[in-house]
Amino acid sequence: MKKQKADMIGGIAAVAVGAFFLIQTMRNKQMSFLSTTSDGVPGGGFFPYILCVLIMIMGLGLIVRGALKGNKVFFTIDPEMRENIKLMVSTLIAILAFLALWKWLAPILGNNAFYSCVAVLELVLNKFMFKRTWLFSILYAVIFTLFIYLVFGMFFAIQFNA
Repeated sequence: MKKQKADMIGGIAAVAVGAFFLIQTMRNKQMSFLSTTSDGVPGGGFFPYILCVLIMIMGLGLIVRGALKGNKVFFTIDPEMRENIKLMVSTLIAILAFLALWKWLAPILGNNAFYSCVAVLELVLNKFMFKRTWLFSILYAVIFTLFIYLVFGMFFAIQFNA
């Protein structure tokens, strides 16, 4: 039985994820690539379309690279891989908690709920998962949240509703 190469498996996964989200974006009528307003700004689907296509292109690149070289076995669990899996699962749980907290706080704080949840998420990720100091974690959370607010809230005038 022939073993699949690591890059090929990762590439196939990337293409599948990109294709899934591309299809979901195409199915949503509000997610157009082109402008639907008189001011000519790109539609709500502009970035999702670009990101999905780029993920699929990168995945195809991995598939080609895996086909041309490399014989790595994909699933060998060593201590580093175990730590990475724990970190990935913890990050996924933190993101799900972020979404739940945002949904819960939205009726109370309105649009500010998103920014509050971003600050909490960044604080938790940096302090407890990435083992940073309290000072670094707080500064990073404040600066990152301010950046998100300035770019998306002020510059792009995007409102994050739960």
